[in-house]
Amino acid sequence: MLVVPEKAQSHKGSVEIGPRPWHHQSDCFVCRKQEGIEAPPTGGYIVEGKYFLAEHAPLKMSHVGTVIVQSRRHLLDFGEMTSAESTEFGSIMRRLVPAIKTVTETDRIYYLSVNEHAPHFHLWLVTKLKNTKLEPLPFLSRRPVPAPKSRAETISRKIRKQYDRS
Repeated sequence: MLVVPEKAQSHKGSVEIGPRPWHHQSDCFVCRKQEGIEAPPTGGYIVEGKYFLAEHAPLKMSHVGTVIVQSRRHLLDFGEMTSAESTEFGSIMRRLVPAIKTVTETDRIYYLSVNEHAPHFHLWLVTKLKNTKLEPLPFLSRRPVPAPKSRAETISRKIRKQYDRS
């Protein structure tokens, strides 16, 4: 979840980078990260599918246990997914959501996809812990609880292990 809204980036002057079939764009943060131009995610990728990746969300924008699922191919939303991408997305979510719930001991996972700052499909899986009393919108708009990078790395490893078991 974003705490400080930022402007969406324009695709004017954007060039395609990296190998096909991903059609990565030079002005897209998600594309640049997948190409190794930006820093890798904390704890590495939790899931590395043919069409999708999952990683721990940046700690400056989320709390420990929040995961982002992103498309490998530069696309905006579900309407642009191929049948194969939609099938893999469903399969990943069916395994990833229970893995996150088990590791984080959460009651709920909120799904958030805005794609303004990075107009590249990415879905936030935001865990709501059992003792949280806030309603959904206030919960999603709160500032993240500061946590060390090592906590995100540990949670990522545990989620990956649980995911691989399923």
